[in-house]
Amino acid sequence: MNSYDATVTREDNLWVAEVHGLPANMLNVADAPHFADLHDDVPEMIAGLTGTEPEDITVRWRYEVNGRDVTEALGRFLAIEAEIGDKLAARESARNEAIRTLTDAGLSRRATGDAVGLSGGRVQQLVGG
Repeated sequence: MNSYDATVTREDNLWVAEVHGLPANMLNVADAPHFADLHDDVPEMIAGLTGTEPEDITVRWRYEVNGRDVTEALGRFLAIEAEIGDKLAARESARNEAIRTLTDAGLSRRATGDAVGLSGGRVQQLVGG
């Protein structure tokens, strides 16, 4: 696993990430109009420059706004946001499994929906889809 440090700032309505640790002759800056794009774009950029896979790259992020380090606060938010995303995906998977199990057991779409907090019509879409 290769690790790199990246400092993210806001410049001219763009989020700009400067990657530290790349050879001097390589482009070490990426920018994006949307903050979230950097978290995909930077590892891909590094992988392309170094001949590695994005999955083999770890980026240690530092966030600065007007020269002020905001890494701790933003990092805490991003970590919780990722946890919520994981929980929502797990909920969706568990709900779909429950729907399949209940409908396979012969429960009506309406009753299944009532059990999992969806309308009978939505259950029909999920079962049919």
